[in-house]
Amino acid sequence: MSGGYENLGGLSAGKRLRVWVTRHPLGGAVLAGIVAGQITTVWGSWFSGVGLPNLDWPLANGFVIDPTGSVIEQWVIGLWIHEIDCIVFAILFAFFLFPIMGKVVSTAMNMSKAIVFSMVLATISAGFLVPYVYYPAYHLGVFGETWKTIFAIYLWHLIFGLNLGAVYNPLPADDALLRAA
Repeated sequence: MSGGYENLGGLSAGKRLRVWVTRHPLGGAVLAGIVAGQITTVWGSWFSGVGLPNLDWPLANGFVIDPTGSVIEQWVIGLWIHEIDCIVFAILFAFFLFPIMGKVVSTAMNMSKAIVFSMVLATISAGFLVPYVYYPAYHLGVFGETWKTIFAIYLWHLIFGLNLGAVYNPLPADDALLRAA
């Protein structure tokens, strides 16, 4: 390996990722946003398999941006915007919220921080975005008329938070692994 990581070759991929994220917080946040966004978007497309409404955020975003475009145009534009959203939210989490959500930096605490953040996003989504921006015709109102939609929104964001916390998982500043290379 190069770039000062020669002494980390015997570590698991997870530990090497933690070292990399700690040393490259912006890159780590961008990577976490891409990974969490992609995985969660796929899961949201499968929700009907368990009796929940599918959450197709790319199509919803695309419809808001280009309501007269074809479904394909809406989906492609919406996917691009959705991925940018996931990256921006991951950067906001990593640089602004993560540092103020406690000084403890452990895998469990990092995951907890990401889940709390994702539940805040879910509340904004369920309380405002879905009923007033994406689907006003459904008259969901604040927190809606259907528990399945609200549950799906919170589940989607929980999956996002789990993946965000799994990838954006820096080490404490004094960790011995940071001195190893």
